[in-house]
Amino acid sequence: MDTASTLMGLGLLLLFIAPVGFLVYTQSTKDKKRAKKLAFLAGEKGYKLDETESVLGLSLALDKTAKKFILLRSGEEAKLQVIDLKNILKIKLHKADEDGKMTSSLDEMREISLVVITKDHSEKKLIFYAEEEDPVTQKAERLDRAIYWGKTLQKYSHS
Repeated sequence: MDTASTLMGLGLLLLFIAPVGFLVYTQSTKDKKRAKKLAFLAGEKGYKLDETESVLGLSLALDKTAKKFILLRSGEEAKLQVIDLKNILKIKLHKADEDGKMTSSLDEMREISLVVITKDHSEKKLIFYAEEEDPVTQKAERLDRAIYWGKTLQKYSHS
């Protein structure tokens, strides 16, 4: 009786763990494919990736020699975004609520982005988190990554 109960318990455990494991594996595979796509597209344009990072649905890279910041979001139609660090005037961290107003409360944030203002006063918005597209569990991590990349871009745009 104990063996049957144990086997049934293990069977149920596997039944619930297998889908989660499959999802983790699938996401990991997607991240690796996007990182390879980023490296390939950047290589085609002649960029050497000194620093790269993949956060769920987002791949980022920095070419310190060419002073370029490269971003690739997930999706079939994802295009490589390249920002010339030499043309950056200012970088602002934008944390917006549902009305588009700035907020400091993590719970109220609906979008986290870096707004890059160039020397010709044009703005480029790099979205790190959008509530409609990204899981809410990633909000804090995306905020940390946006802060990190904002500081990194500021550092290399002035050196």
